Amino acid sequence: MTTGLIPWAAGLAALLVALGCIPVAVRLVAGPSSADRVIATDMLGLLGVCFAALVAVIAGHAAFLDIAFGIALVGFLGAVAFARLMERASVPPAPEPAE
Repeated sequence: MTTGLIPWAAGLAALLVALGCIPVAVRLVAGPSSADRVIATDMLGLLGVCFAALVAVIAGHAAFLDIAFGIALVGFLGAVAFARLMERASVPPAPEPAE
């Protein structure tokens, strides 16, 4: 086991990320709107990226960074898809031209 500041700081960061999961889970379950739930899901993906990066630092394997990149890519695509869905829902249909 390595000694020094990095493993201690990574453990503290993992604790903070784990504590950050609590309000995100509350918002995911009790969100008053679907937009709140989607934002909570996106935040949960970001916390997953943080966990994967911390595991890469603690374990010393760069393969976990590929996992973090994959989670970030899927989360970004999900956020873009939801934004397009909300944009389509907010635009009223164009009126028919009079003859």
